[in-house]
Amino acid sequence: MVSLDEDALLRRLRQLPSSELLGMYAAAAEALQCFTALAQSGQNPVTAVLDGATAIEEWAHFPPGDAVDRETQSRYFYHAHAAHERIANEHGHFHTFMSPDEFAAAPQADAPDDDPSCRAGPTSDLAPRVTHLVGISTDAHGGILRLFTTNRWVTGEVWREVEDVICMLDHFAMTTEHPSRDLNGWVTSVIRMFRLQIVDLIHARDSNLAAFQAVHPERDVYEDRSLHVTSEISVDLLGQIRAIEAAIEA
Repeated sequence: MVSLDEDALLRRLRQLPSSELLGMYAAAAEALQCFTALAQSGQNPVTAVLDGATAIEEWAHFPPGDAVDRETQSRYFYHAHAAHERIANEHGHFHTFMSPDEFAAAPQADAPDDDPSCRAGPTSDLAPRVTHLVGISTDAHGGILRLFTTNRWVTGEVWREVEDVICMLDHFAMTTEHPSRDLNGWVTSVIRMFRLQIVDLIHARDSNLAAFQAVHPERDVYEDRSLHVTSEISVDLLGQIRAIEAAIEA
């Protein structure tokens, strides 16, 4: 678990260039605006992505076929695990991806084709080989609980070096109308406003895998089923906004 309380977060934010802080603040404003627009239509990010579904099958992807922006090579889907696999108050989570070819060099490690155990991978028949960026865990009201990364076997992704994933992170943008412009704006903005924590998670992902590999050199660390979540951090949207505002004022 990556740990970053509000005081530590403020110290980290104060070290960032003002342009980056202002970008995060703009993203936070956009996230709130999108959330408000959804609320005005009687929705939240979870109900919007479920689009009226009353029965939520475990592992089923929402929207069906995933949300895909072919112009930016960004995509995401939402799903829920079995109740005993969720953290407290969690309803489900958004998995976010990018197609790596536009923004990254050769893969560090490639996943087996058509691995049936890759339960959280994109479902579209037209899905490119993608790289997972971050998971966004929410409660039933769309409140963000935590951010996390996963091992390669979870998504069947193309595994990339840390700096390549961070590069893709900065290009993630959902600009389409499907399944909802406000929902897509919310997902995009959440990633931007929590950029600092997500970068920490990506670094921790590789550090944790390397530590596991050192203890278990005989195992394929990327395919080890005992390693599901590779890094995670609890987050608070309003606390993030307060810290960004305080860093800008400083």
